Amino acid sequence: MNKKVFLLLLFLPSFLFAQKPTAIDSLLLSLRSMKEDTLKVNLLHKSGLFYIDSDTTKAFFYNRKAMELSKKLHWKEGIAKSNFYLGTIYNASFNYEKALGYFNQSLLSTNKKMRSKSYQNIGGIYIYKSNYSKALAFYYKALKIDESLEDKKGIAKIAANIGSIYYGLQSYSKAIDYFNKAAISNEQIGNETDLAIVYRNLGSVYNSLKQSQKTLFYYEKANTLSKNAGNKALQARILSDIGLLYYNLNDYDKAINNCQLSLRAMAQGPEDKQGIAFNYGVLGDSFIEKAKANHNNIILLDSAISNLKKAIKLHQLLNSNRDLVYDYSSITQVYKLRGDYKSALQSFENSSIYKDSIFNSDNKETIKNLEDKRAIELRDREIKINKLQLEAKEKQKWFLILGLVLLGIIGGLLFHQSYNRRKINKKLQNLNLNLEEKNNELDQANKIKTRFFSILNHDLRSPVYNLIHFLHLQRENPELLDDATKTSIEEKTINSAENLLSSMEDMLLWSKSQMENFKTEPKIVLIESLFDDTKKHFSSEENIKIVFENLQHLELNTDENYLKTIIRNLTGNAIKAIEKVENAKIVWKAWEENEKSYLSITDNGPGGSQEQFRALYDETEVVGIKTGLGLHLIRDLAKAIDCKIEVDLKENFGTTFTLIFP
Repeated sequence: MNKKVFLLLLFLPSFLFAQKPTAIDSLLLSLRSMKEDTLKVNLLHKSGLFYIDSDTTKAFFYNRKAMELSKKLHWKEGIAKSNFYLGTIYNASFNYEKALGYFNQSLLSTNKKMRSKSYQNIGGIYIYKSNYSKALAFYYKALKIDESLEDKKGIAKIAANIGSIYYGLQSYSKAIDYFNKAAISNEQIGNETDLAIVYRNLGSVYNSLKQSQKTLFYYEKANTLSKNAGNKALQARILSDIGLLYYNLNDYDKAINNCQLSLRAMAQGPEDKQGIAFNYGVLGDSFIEKAKANHNNIILLDSAISNLKKAIKLHQLLNSNRDLVYDYSSITQVYKLRGDYKSALQSFENSSIYKDSIFNSDNKETIKNLEDKRAIELRDREIKINKLQLEAKEKQKWFLILGLVLLGIIGGLLFHQSYNRRKINKKLQNLNLNLEEKNNELDQANKIKTRFFSILNHDLRSPVYNLIHFLHLQRENPELLDDATKTSIEEKTINSAENLLSSMEDMLLWSKSQMENFKTEPKIVLIESLFDDTKKHFSSEENIKIVFENLQHLELNTDENYLKTIIRNLTGNAIKAIEKVENAKIVWKAWEENEKSYLSITDNGPGGSQEQFRALYDETEVVGIKTGLGLHLIRDLAKAIDCKIEVDLKENFGTTFTLIFP
């Protein structure tokens, strides 16, 4: 039986106060002639609110103007409201630290509803940070305010959030209490869509408690409400849940019927490949069980194969290796029942390939740590053995001295024993020298491995984080993404994933070629090819212009992988430095002068101080994520390929790094 996963919807409201104005042109025209008073502050807020989803720069501009005018008028409520909107913009941009700062300032408002929404926003941020105790504390504060205001809509959303947190913490009784509270408020205001989501959540809680009848009761109620509300996407997901529930209850006809209804609903709503593949998987497994009960009926087995192949095709498009393991395991079972053992073997091998891929991904780091631990244990054991041997030899030496004193009259024996001692000592010295060399080699290897994995962490961590965050958002909150936002995020995520894959392939090929020992491999490198690779790697940076100038078509005799890593790190650092600069621009140049080759990167950022780049020159500088890890890597790699780095800082005019090759 395939292991399927229930999806729980979590409410995360946008917390905007006003509807967006439609006559934006007339509103902006009015702002020009208005006097500076509280009315103009409110119109500036409305202008910023209009652009909050479409143009973040303009949204920031109008809200900061509102903040400046509020401070000039000494209007505390206007300042608090400006802080709220600025926090909202930063929150939407995933800059949670700055968002927290502004939301905390907005709590100075005398408007209870604003404070409630600020508490909810802060709670939502702590959910993203996985700090559930703090998230609950802020949601409770928001709930207390909305209850005092008798705001049913606010109570419903906050209670649903609290219930979802308790569900995630497996505190099911509390989750049920707050979901019921949310359900009551939604019933009172007639919000059928949100009520359907709450009922679905209740069904998921009771499913976790293995209470099938209550699970089905709430799923059916959620299905009816979503159908009445015309929410096809939600209805399709609920029907999928019901289908899986019936499958687990061994009622395969109802499982098949509900999955088919879910597929028809999905065809009328937004495309949901993950949900479609889920339904095909449950359909395939259900037809398998029905075929078993009907003497391996060939028609039912054909239906199982057809649905499972569709699930496999979609899961391959989604790169869902875990689901592919289940799909291929199920289709292997079908081929066995049909007596097609050749196809069964092929599908079993495919299942094993994906299973090995998952295992390797999950356990690669663990295996590496075990290997390192084993190497250290062997080294320590060898040291202990040699130490015992030395102690034994030392004892032997004193016994020999004592014997020579006692037998001093036997000169020949004394000479012979003395000769043996010199010979043994020489061997021990050689052993000690060899052991010291081995220890140095092991220490150097460990440092190199540390440097290599630091490169992996530095280059790959950020795109992996962005990819995981989007996948979580898409899986857990699909109803929060409109088509335009979803398409934009998907395109950026695809570009990021492709660049990540390219970087991983480069790193893995490099590590494979350097398995025995990390050494540079100089060869003729075309700088244009490195510039093209860098441009492709950072192609997702839409708001930053990257220019490459290589008029002399420069070639270098150096290690391509080392130089590529340096160029990527410097480009990444430059992007971070100018990510908030208007007309952000990065220029890479390559030229020859005075029998030397030069590469330079220049950004138009705010510049910096020499202290910030100390890690480039001082090997004693402490290594850490916030203290120049990238600069340490650049310094070490540059040193390895005999490259000198110079930094030219111009305050408010940017920074230039120059790589000099002899």
